[in-house]
This record gives sequence, C-alpha cells and structure tokens, in this order.
Amino acid sequence: METVWPGEPQRLWDSVEDRADLWVPGPEELPTWASSAELGRRYLVVPAWWQRALLLFLALFLAVVVYVTVGRHLSWESYGPVRRVLAVVLLVAVVGGLVAVVVRYVWNEVRWARSRSEVLAAISARLQGDRIPVWALLVGKIRLGDRSSGPNDTPDDIQFIFDLRVSRETLRRQRAVATAWVDTVAAAYATNVPKDLGTAFGGRACVHCADVFGEQMRGVWMWRKGSVLPYEVLGLALTDPRDAEELTDEDVVFTRRTSRELRRRSRIARR
Repeated sequence: METVWPGEPQRLWDSVEDRADLWVPGPEELPTWASSAELGRRYLVVPAWWQRALLLFLALFLAVVVYVTVGRHLSWESYGPVRRVLAVVLLVAVVGGLVAVVVRYVWNEVRWARSRSEVLAAISARLQGDRIPVWALLVGKIRLGDRSSGPNDTPDDIQFIFDLRVSRETLRRQRAVATAWVDTVAAAYATNVPKDLGTAFGGRACVHCADVFGEQMRGVWMWRKGSVLPYEVLGLALTDPRDAEELTDEDVVFTRRTSRELRRRSRIARR
C-alpha cells in the first residue's frame, strides 16, 4: 500500500521559487579536531550525562509520585492483612525497580569511562576519511502525535537532516521545499498535530525525503525527535545519507556546543 503524505510534497520541487536570501550553513562551520581526545571535547560521541541519566530521573520521579500519593497516607493500623501485603509488594517493586535503574546507570557509566578512549579512537578513525557534514532543521509548526514523549504525553517533534555536501543553491532549494511543505500542512489543519501526518510517518524513527518529495531531496531525512530531548544542529554522519537504508541519530555525531543564533536560524518557527 502506497503511503499518502499530506500537502502533496511531490509537486513542491517544481513549484517552489528559488530564494537567494534563505540562510543555510556550510561545512566549514563544523569544528575540526587533531586528535581523538579533541574530537570528544568538540563532538557528542555519546549523549550528554544528563541524557544518559534520563531513565534514572524518570525512576526517581515515579518513586516520588508513589510516595506522595500512597506512602505519606499509609496507615498500617487501619489496613487489614491483604492490604498490608499489597502495600509491601508495591514498596518492594518500586524500591527494586529504582535500585535496578541505579545499578544499570552506574554500570553503563563505568563501562563508558573504561572504553572512552577506544570509542573516541574508533569514531575518529571512521571520520578521518570522507567526512559527511549534516545540518538539522527543527520543525516548530507541525508535530507527530502517533507517539508521544515526556511526562505530559507531548507529541514528538520533527527534524529535517540535510547533507551539506551539496551546493549552497541546492541546499537553499531543499530547505525552501521542506519549509513550503510544512507551511502547507500547517495551514490545512486546525491542529498542529495532523493525524494524516502521523499515519504517513507510521511510527518510524526516520524517513528518507527522496521517498516523500522525489529524487531531488535524496540525502535529506526526516527524523522523529522526542520533545524532551535537546535540539542538535550541526554534525558529521557516520553513514552516507544518500545511500543509507536508514539514518537515525545513532548515525550522526553532533557538535557539543551550539550558539543560540545558530539554533534560531535552524528552525521553522511557529510564526
């Protein structure tokens, strides 16, 4: 069954006007490095520590919720034996789960500390050849509601990932096409979480834009991004975006620091 995308994206490449004033970055804006240690200082070879600890934070949050809603009002004298057993089972489950998450987090951190130099050397070696610079454009007008992230069931964000090896003119047109499509979809729905968009995305983590817009957008990808995760802008791909069967955030090493101005420019704003 053929996937039907809202906004008729296949027609946009020929209808969108060229915009010489549209900002796009260049490969020269990515930092260079002379050693694997310097690569680790300038690029996020692994997620930041607080991202690695998200599961731990979630477990602590759930433990606090259980304590506030149940533990504080627990009265052993007024409970019969059945309720006491259930309370003990709940307590053991919560504490056991929390301990398991803490142990897993500590183990992963120890393992990363031990393998850090080897991982950095391996990634550095992979990037020494043909480096593939990429740029991420965050969509702020429409979102994916078929899955959600965060404690408030927040719809997922969408990112366009562009291959910066193309010419500036081609990159500007690719951005113009992506922006025109987002504007078209946003204008066609009363909500910024169109059901048709979620259906077309089909729960996938990434979609090659060549399959959505046509061959002119080969090398451009759409990503699903959890709204609770940071927005990363410039990076180096470990897999060629033009030939890859799948390109996710695990295939890109992003820069460690991004200026506020670069983030602002790398966004399709709501207004």
